[in-house]
Amino acid sequence: MLFVANSTDTDPGYVGERLLGRGYARRDALRDQGGLPADLTGVDAVVLLGSEWSVHSPVDPAALAAECELVRAAQASGVPVLGLCYGAQVVAHALGGTVSLAAVPEVGFVEVITDDSALVPAGPWAQFHLDVIEPPPDARVVAQNACGTQAFVLPGVLAVQFHPEVRPDTLDDWSRRFPDVLVEAGLDRETLVAEARDREPAARSAAYALVDAFLDRVGPQGRLTTSSP
Repeated sequence: MLFVANSTDTDPGYVGERLLGRGYARRDALRDQGGLPADLTGVDAVVLLGSEWSVHSPVDPAALAAECELVRAAQASGVPVLGLCYGAQVVAHALGGTVSLAAVPEVGFVEVITDDSALVPAGPWAQFHLDVIEPPPDARVVAQNACGTQAFVLPGVLAVQFHPEVRPDTLDDWSRRFPDVLVEAGLDRETLVAEARDREPAARSAAYALVDAFLDRVGPQGRLTTSSP
């Protein structure tokens, strides 16, 4: 399993736990250090982790272009992709969608309206972003809320705007690194982290279920298409 991440945020959290539990070996690639592979030989699936970057205002346009090419190469070669938050934005951008700045940050634990609860449960899911995804024209939106698209699928692809992987310590770290985002969202660090700790067992269970659905319906074992129920 190839995990694409920034060097400052490499923890795949609950998602990584489940993938390792399902028998996958971990291989890392750092998008901010030019570490994306030239080809996908030996890769069974790709997970694009979140990032402090935003697709609508690229910090490193060359790195974004390289990751988009990786997404297109994966889809062309039948290697499944799971995109998480920034990773979902990269998938959208790579395959014909767009990403814009949200009116206000979406932070905290948020439920979503889902059309396929076996694939993407309603949550609540951890959120920490300032973006709105307009998915590719041929994608099927499977979850949304007042902020916008929360999950979409394409053949071999599942992309979610939320963070199923995030552990409480990660939310604590982000809250310390980006306090202005919390202020704009009307939250405080102590309350958010305390809620994350209270929700930890349920969050882990939900993340495991999402990973299982990705593997069994979208990933190497399954081939979900946009027309699937």
